[in-house]
Amino acid sequence: MKKKTTIFVLFQMVWMVGFSQSLSLNKLGDPFQRTNLEVRWDAPTNVLPRTVWIYHLLPRTFPSEAIANLVAIGGFTEKDITKSNADEVVYKSAGKHPVEQLAVSHSGIEYLHTIKEAQFGPTNLAEGVPEMSQMPELTTNFLAKLGISLSDIEKTTNSAPNFHFWEPLTKYFVNHTFITNIEFRAVGFRRAIDGAAFLSSGTGGDGEIEFGEHGKIIKIDISWRNLDRFKSYPAATPETIAKWIREGKAVQGPVPDDSGGIDWPTVKNLTVKKAQLSYYAGDRFAPSDWLMPLVSLWTTVDTGHGNVDVEIDCPIVDESGL
Repeated sequence: MKKKTTIFVLFQMVWMVGFSQSLSLNKLGDPFQRTNLEVRWDAPTNVLPRTVWIYHLLPRTFPSEAIANLVAIGGFTEKDITKSNADEVVYKSAGKHPVEQLAVSHSGIEYLHTIKEAQFGPTNLAEGVPEMSQMPELTTNFLAKLGISLSDIEKTTNSAPNFHFWEPLTKYFVNHTFITNIEFRAVGFRRAIDGAAFLSSGTGGDGEIEFGEHGKIIKIDISWRNLDRFKSYPAATPETIAKWIREGKAVQGPVPDDSGGIDWPTVKNLTVKKAQLSYYAGDRFAPSDWLMPLVSLWTTVDTGHGNVDVEIDCPIVDESGL
């Protein structure tokens, strides 16, 4: 019994070391420190939870029906499989142009339909690209085919899925007239955990889909790993968060180019306007197997020569206690 207990404790310590090593927020912004910084908290004090969870990110196995739907999009057959192992299967069209490739792994889905070079022009505009008004239904229906629930998508203030729709515009000037061509329309979305947004890109909780001519899907880039609750911790209070900001544990996001930047040693004060729980797991190039809770702050900085609005991200659990 003692041996099993020892093994469990050591295993847990390995997990915790792995998590603590992923706590750096430097990929989210620039660190700063000002030990005597005046931090004013004007955000509601009841918006942050009393406890937060640390999650372990695990491999995801997509349902066979989802894989069948993906294979059908590209018209692939078993002859198109170029790689197949326990972690990933890759399909690639042979001798075709445009090239189509599909990769389904334990971390997500990547599909690309390469448009022919110079396929579109002023006399050959894209046809049948879905209207923007059709995009919510197309997105919802396709996510269902992948086994991704809308309940896992970040929500707007009115509890609707927070889909971000966009379109590229190409304009041609022909016979003194501008002609607009839209090659595709796209949607981006992020995952939500415990109602909080998943900030990391490409690490297990975001996606983008592009719909081209006649509604054909021409690109899929979805990272969607399984989650396992590891342990809960008390969330820091506004007073503690302010203390950690002064101690240099937070990072500053980008500021407008015309703001003149922020010289923290000469800043008069910082006012927190909004606070929101978020989750972070490194970035696409250095993903972590741990999903860490943090607090995203919308702030106004009085620089002494004007106000600058900037997002500040700060831990919400004390890493020294992990």
